[in-house]
Amino acid sequence: MRRTRSSLAAALCACFFVQSTGAADLAPVFARGMMLPPPGRMAPLPAPAPGRPAKRSVKPAGESWLASAAVVARWVSQRAAAALAAPAAVEEAPSAEALASFAAFARAQAAVVAALPAPEPPADRMLIAMEGRRVIASGLAAQVSSILQYRTGLKPLRPRFTGEWVGSGAVRARVDYLKPLGVTRGEAKGFRVTLSDGYERLLPSRGVIPRSLMTERPLYFAGDSVDVEVRVRNDGAEPLADLTVSSVQEDHTASGAPGAPTASPVIKRVAGLAPGETAVLRWRIKLGTTAREAVNFEQTHLRVLSRDPAGGEKVLLDEAQAGIVDPPGAD
Repeated sequence: MRRTRSSLAAALCACFFVQSTGAADLAPVFARGMMLPPPGRMAPLPAPAPGRPAKRSVKPAGESWLASAAVVARWVSQRAAAALAAPAAVEEAPSAEALASFAAFARAQAAVVAALPAPEPPADRMLIAMEGRRVIASGLAAQVSSILQYRTGLKPLRPRFTGEWVGSGAVRARVDYLKPLGVTRGEAKGFRVTLSDGYERLLPSRGVIPRSLMTERPLYFAGDSVDVEVRVRNDGAEPLADLTVSSVQEDHTASGAPGAPTASPVIKRVAGLAPGETAVLRWRIKLGTTAREAVNFEQTHLRVLSRDPAGGEKVLLDEAQAGIVDPPGAD
């Protein structure tokens, strides 16, 4: 409303000015933007000849009144539009007291946010970060730098992770992993990881967890060298001779079938086993280095073979998941 009143006042002043001064005099000013005398009103007269009076006058040759009024109207409308389109005035800068008050409020809000508990981890990734000597996990994708730094400060959780006896025939076997750094156990909502320093966390998983992982499994790290101890026992009534024990590390399979090998096989010989006798073998395995998940299981595929009198081989035990180990990935 204030801008409308200003525009109307400017228009009225312009009309009054035109009416009192004369459109013919103002037209050249507004049309050409220069202070020139209007044609005809102040045009110089020719100098009279000496001794002779001037006998003619100059007829005004100014513009018509309507044309002059149009020029004035255009000028007024342009000035009014410029006033309406003028940018808003810049507000005054806040005082020092206002800035200090806002800074105190911001510091208080930051302190409140810092005191809030950490949010629950997302279910699709795992980021591992260092906080002193403890690890903070949130999701399911591992960061190699933090894992390796944290790995150097861990001690074994226990001297031995004792496996389960496998096999249903005359030969049974058990795979033990030595000096695990922790254990991983599958649950309905994910995998619970426990490390030797007391760290424990449930890593959520969206997929169905296989039955083979719904129990404790030893935890190491990708690329670790692990000492394995295997017991082979003769549960039959007949002695066994010239046995071959073959072991290979494979990717874990949910179905329990053999998986893709992650290392070269290890082959050991046993001269013979009497009924009820147990042979203890030990070797070192190298866990895979291409893992990309925080819970990345490998299985120990164990086979026990014997030779029959005809010279052929007889499979006495073939267990793709004689043992399972969790080497968290390094992405």
